[in-house]
Amino acid sequence: MDRGRRAIPTLNKHTDSKYYQKCQEIHRKKLLTIKSTINNSEPHRPVHFGRNLKKEQMKEERYAAIDRENRILLEKMEQIMQNEAAEAKSASVRFGHSLNKDLRKRQLHKITQENQAILARIQMQTPTYDHLQWEEDARQNQKYASSISEFGARKADIGNNDRRQLTLDDSFL
Repeated sequence: MDRGRRAIPTLNKHTDSKYYQKCQEIHRKKLLTIKSTINNSEPHRPVHFGRNLKKEQMKEERYAAIDRENRILLEKMEQIMQNEAAEAKSASVRFGHSLNKDLRKRQLHKITQENQAILARIQMQTPTYDHLQWEEDARQNQKYASSISEFGARKADIGNNDRRQLTLDDSFL
């Protein structure tokens, strides 16, 4: 039974609960047997729209042109690769290192030191909020809530900091 219906005064809670359960069951059965009033099927397509021969011919021509261009590009790439292989054998000295390598290393070292200094300052800082006082206030508020609740309030497991789990009061079940 939802909380809105609990606020309505009744003569007998048990018979009222049975009545609402029966109404809900009838409603669920009606929802399962409901029929759609909207036709969502695919619309009828005329037979003569089936194949567009002109469109297919244009696609084939386009694919043929693309294949021809790809073949030409492949031949050019083969020629370039053959020429580069010959040039690579003749060029004996190639430099593969960066001139700014030392500068980048110094900058990285400087940034790392600054980050370590910031981390140390953060870790040395004392907290501004008292979490123990927060937990004590939460326990006190839970006591107040359970004392004024008709059906029992939800209890939070305040003592366990790494995992909080909600439980129901036994009088509610």
